[in-house]
Amino acid sequence: MIFTALDQRIRRAFSNAAMQYDVLASLQKEIGRELVKKIDSLDDVRFILDVGMGTGWMTNRLANLFPDAKVIGLDCAFGMLEQACKKYEGLYAIQADARALPFKGEVFDVVISNLAYQWVADLNKAFAESHRLLKKNGTLCLTMFGRETLKELFTSLEAVNGEKFAVQRLANRTAIEASLKESHFENITLETETIKVHFPDMLSLVKWLKDIGANILPKNGFVGKELMLEAGEFYQTNFSDRLGIIATFEVVWIKAQK
Repeated sequence: MIFTALDQRIRRAFSNAAMQYDVLASLQKEIGRELVKKIDSLDDVRFILDVGMGTGWMTNRLANLFPDAKVIGLDCAFGMLEQACKKYEGLYAIQADARALPFKGEVFDVVISNLAYQWVADLNKAFAESHRLLKKNGTLCLTMFGRETLKELFTSLEAVNGEKFAVQRLANRTAIEASLKESHFENITLETETIKVHFPDMLSLVKWLKDIGANILPKNGFVGKELMLEAGEFYQTNFSDRLGIIATFEVVWIKAQK
């Protein structure tokens, strides 16, 4: 485990009966706060890139913590960038894909990202791009959801669909580390922690995933209503308690150097 203080806060936040899936927004922010602490002791930081900035909360925090640095936020969703720029005046934001970053090489001291890289289609390419942009001895610092994330959902979908339905499972720790090494990162550290969250039912979970742009369903596949209902019943029977269905989120903390 990593970040003992964070673990204690998370345990408190998720221990009461009122816990619902909307707390994931505050959880993401709490993880972001701890992530930023991992770089606040770095010296001579002049250029920072926040990949997957979303609505800009962490980008703005970085700009405040590093007033002498140029902080750039990046997201593939234009709507997110619009919200970020409206909410935080003067924020520098760019629309781009993590697999094809629109900058020349060796320009950033830090590339940071909070719970975004797990949705990238090609992790090797994304890490290689981050490595390309970093200066020598630059730092990559990020969190992402790992393999155990949504394991109950994947199991339920596979139980009723079998080989007809291939869900897009997330990378495990071994694969993440291999991708970092393949991208020539050094001094790699990875830590994981597991968090349980309740949702009213499986359809609520799937809707939330779609709302945040999570791509776990096959792009060319079709899942009928009947099969989804069957999967929901399996989920309810096997992975629920009095608070609702249980969804596992595995957070992988990563720090590496060029």
